Amino acid sequence: MVAKNTFILTTHRGAENSANSEIYLLLTEFGDSKAKITKTNVSGILMVETVLSHQDVIEMLRKMIKFDPWRTRSMLRLIPAEVMVDADLNQIVEAVQPMLERIGEEESFRITIEKRHSTVSRNDIIEAVAEKTDRKVDLKNPDWIILIEVIGSKAGVSVVRPSQILSVVKAKRGDTP
Repeated sequence: MVAKNTFILTTHRGAENSANSEIYLLLTEFGDSKAKITKTNVSGILMVETVLSHQDVIEMLRKMIKFDPWRTRSMLRLIPAEVMVDADLNQIVEAVQPMLERIGEEESFRITIEKRHSTVSRNDIIEAVAEKTDRKVDLKNPDWIILIEVIGSKAGVSVVRPSQILSVVKAKRGDTP
């Protein structure tokens, strides 16, 4: 079985179908004609599964946006979700813990949480995850982002460099590396 990499794709409310078509066509062009894109129970949020690596997809999209920005009209952000778990505090902490080893002793981090349609406490997640690492916190310019995206009953968990999250709007303006 081929491993799937998951992304959370944000778009404008009501633009899910056009964002779905956009990302599917681009992933096909990048080499994955069997990508799976599904709507979530939250307006403006799609789940994308591809055999392509998170980093490859982000890099290819950045290059494409630089040379042909109008190919992405509906996509807003593409966020890697390394692991998908139930939106349960213990499962989130358990999923993020092995990823924290990426953060070097001299490096900094920020915890970013976006939650939609969930009663899980944002502060409880921050406290539980922060107590698992003894690295320096930098809210403005971190080396790493501990990213937790809670969507209803599911949570996507990642530990990524800031450049590994694609904001299409910022990329079109040239605000990203």
